[in-house]
Amino acid sequence: MATSRQASTGFSLVEVLVSIVVLSIGLLGSIGMLLTAVRTGKEAATFAAAVNLARDLSEKVRMNPGVAARNDAANTYLVANWTAGSDAPVAAGGGCAAEACNPESLAAWDMSEWKRRVAKALPGARLSICFDDKPWNASAGEYEWACSEAGPNVVVKLGWVPHADAANSKHDGEPQRERPPRLVMQLVSG
Repeated sequence: MATSRQASTGFSLVEVLVSIVVLSIGLLGSIGMLLTAVRTGKEAATFAAAVNLARDLSEKVRMNPGVAARNDAANTYLVANWTAGSDAPVAAGGGCAAEACNPESLAAWDMSEWKRRVAKALPGARLSICFDDKPWNASAGEYEWACSEAGPNVVVKLGWVPHADAANSKHDGEPQRERPPRLVMQLVSG
């Protein structure tokens, strides 16, 4: 009598394990892409906040041209190497908000309020506001913190600690002091 072998159907244990491994690798890749997207979104929001802060300061400076055009100590809009936390805390309100004041007092009040907002919006904030005719360092291929203190252009240089460094960044592992400005914007042109 002839016996017929019945073909087995279904999956073997090895096939199931291989499919689980492949699915796990795909899920890990998806999670990695999601985390990168979240970090990139945070950095984009921080950059947008920095641009808005620079734009706001530009408007304040343009409303007070008598002080902003000076290249001397009387120009309180000029700031050299300020970092968040280096000033005494500034109380909101008061100053020129409640009373009339002269242009110099208005500039000092504008800057104290603006620095408070910068410290709140940008992690590890650093800034310089100066007369600088060449903020771009062509040999290094990046902006630099040093100011020429010459020329008719007042620029704001903002830096902060990034949420996530790019994988190929040449500044990985460097302290914030050594990083170039992340945003340089002209406030007043001569």
